[in-house]
Amino acid sequence: MVSIRDVARRAGVSHQTVSNAINSPDIVSESTRAKIQEAIKELGYKPNASARRLRSGRSDVVAVGIAAGAHRAPSPIFDAFLHLLAAEANNDGKQIMLYPRIDEAGELRHIESLMEQSDVDMIILNELEVGDTRPQWLMEHKQPFVLFGRPWNIDEETAAKIPWVDVDGYSAIKEMTHRLIDAGRRRIGYIGWNSGTGTAINRYSGWRDALDEAGLIVDGVYEGQPLGSWAIGTVEAMRAGEEAAAELYKRHPGLDAIVCPSDNLAVGALSSISHIVKHAVIDGNPDVNILSRPVLVTGFDNSAIAKAFSFPSIQQPLDVVAKELLRMTCDILDGQPVTNDERWHRLLKPELFWRSSPYDEK
Repeated sequence: MVSIRDVARRAGVSHQTVSNAINSPDIVSESTRAKIQEAIKELGYKPNASARRLRSGRSDVVAVGIAAGAHRAPSPIFDAFLHLLAAEANNDGKQIMLYPRIDEAGELRHIESLMEQSDVDMIILNELEVGDTRPQWLMEHKQPFVLFGRPWNIDEETAAKIPWVDVDGYSAIKEMTHRLIDAGRRRIGYIGWNSGTGTAINRYSGWRDALDEAGLIVDGVYEGQPLGSWAIGTVEAMRAGEEAAAELYKRHPGLDAIVCPSDNLAVGALSSISHIVKHAVIDGNPDVNILSRPVLVTGFDNSAIAKAFSFPSIQQPLDVVAKELLRMTCDILDGQPVTNDERWHRLLKPELFWRSSPYDEK
């Protein structure tokens, strides 16, 4: 087992200096701390967690709520995020505690119980709902937290005090829609969420604004029909995507593309379109346009299912999200004040992965 003396020898300092760098870094010069950190990294040294917790009065536990219940769709992307977060926490000598999120009231009761037992240093909130009271409750009870997502529907003064990391879904969806337009698609539908959350509205706005910028919307009319008829709000589930795509195609048989804010919805939409094609072939229906020109469906998250079904998608920089959330966690626990600037409010750019069909117009 690597000891503090091994680190001291590798860094060329005394073992007391190493101890100071770990427990009272402000009294050690920056250059010496850098040498010690490099030695710790090379040797894989782990300070005694129990002793550190006794000295600091901290649990070194970060709690994260995960959606639970039959009405919640599985999220492969959130699973990937949790793995990255756990790995990053381990690098900082912290542990991730998961707890079930069924409803807001139940979650707050659980958090209150953790606080009473001093079992958690930090809460990572996610999936803010309309009228979500959790951030305000945590602030009033002086429980440190960081937010994955933005503090939608919260007054500016309060929002400025909330540290958050989010991904710019608006720009990404807008870029994807422009890409479809550049590929010759002109009848582009949208299947999104009916939750009314900031994220849902944000991603819908990216689709709408791209069509508007391309001059395809005139006085709220798109392709001769009200814009609203080209968009369907639903829940986050593959089956919901299937039903929404079938309804969209029923409304607009000339549909040639569908933008979705998640891969789950996109796979459901693809399944529905494939079903329509299959039955059109069986029935010999010459009016179904997708027989000669497939409907392009795009997703969001670039998950394994997007790669397996080979449709365009958008990849979130989850590794950076995890690093930033843990960086903010450490800074807050070290007593740094949250200020209204980019250091505490990070909007990250995702990456578009375009997988084109041989039928696409160039």
